[in-house]
Amino acid sequence: AELRDVCNTYGIKGQLTKQARIEQVLKLWQQQDGVDKALAEMARNKREEELNNMEKAELKELCEKQGVDVYIDSIIAERLVRFEAASGKFGRPTMPVIDVSDEEKGEQTRKRKAKVDMVDELLQNEARRKKEAEEQKQREEAEAAKRKEFKAMSVEDIKKTLASKGREALGKKDDMVESLLAATQEEEKLAAKKAKLKALSTEELKSLASKNNIKASKKDEIVEALLKVEADGVAAIQQYQTMIEEASSALKERLESKTAAELKDLCAEQGLKLGVGKEGRVETLLEAAKSNGSLEMDVACTSRAARAKALSTASREELLALAEAAGIDCLVKEVLVERLMAHEGQSEAAEPSSKRQRKA
Repeated sequence: AELRDVCNTYGIKGQLTKQARIEQVLKLWQQQDGVDKALAEMARNKREEELNNMEKAELKELCEKQGVDVYIDSIIAERLVRFEAASGKFGRPTMPVIDVSDEEKGEQTRKRKAKVDMVDELLQNEARRKKEAEEQKQREEAEAAKRKEFKAMSVEDIKKTLASKGREALGKKDDMVESLLAATQEEEKLAAKKAKLKALSTEELKSLASKNNIKASKKDEIVEALLKVEADGVAAIQQYQTMIEEASSALKERLESKTAAELKDLCAEQGLKLGVGKEGRVETLLEAAKSNGSLEMDVACTSRAARAKALSTASREELLALAEAAGIDCLVKEVLVERLMAHEGQSEAAEPSSKRQRKA
């Protein structure tokens, strides 16, 4: 049956003996360069085996010598997104630690407790409580004085001052006063934080710089870089919270589009209280989504998709720089072998037949 199928492929018809069929198949096979093709196939298989036995670094060098592109941008982008997801880039951000006291506070407390007895500790706690209460009172008095000062300003002056601080003049005068007060308090906090960092030793600053992946070595540069890290952290948290709120609003819209019966089924599937009305069931499902991490997962998926889209438009140089910084291997051995085989096959096809015969 197999021989008959081969004969049909070559167009051999009629009632023939097995030997006659074989002879005709061989004759036609030779006429159609069957020997050369078989030898070429054997050579290709051998070459592919040789390439598969080579290391990626060797294959890369060979590709570069022959002018073969070794990268696929989409694979680099995919591996970058996967790496960033594993490192928590798309999860809930946390504030960076840029203060030595934040790191050492727990240790200092443990040491303090180890050195004092219960009575001394109570006295120390009471002293700290009074100090904190006094500091809070001073802050409140300072805030009240500032608010009074700003209220005494004209609306035009308030608007100018807000503009100088990069704030929009929105709402009535009282609203603008509160906005100006908030901007002033932020500036004061920043100045206090800057002064606190500058009071640290160079070694303490370098330790904080190392923990926050800051390359600067000069004291002032480290201080500015740490403040930027903190500002970026605040911005990231605010952006994440906005995305959570957007995800919550989108979920609420989807839930409100469902019938009371459908909402009841959703509550039952999640083991939630069924409630008696549509509005109550929507709120129950929303609260569940906030507590079980569903909204965080939605935000992570959205962020991951946005990152993948952004990387799809990045240049090869940008992708490779990001991959190198992350320590990502962008080479795929199968791709290198496939491209080398294709390139070498095209080169052989372009050679004159006489030259190919001499090689053989």
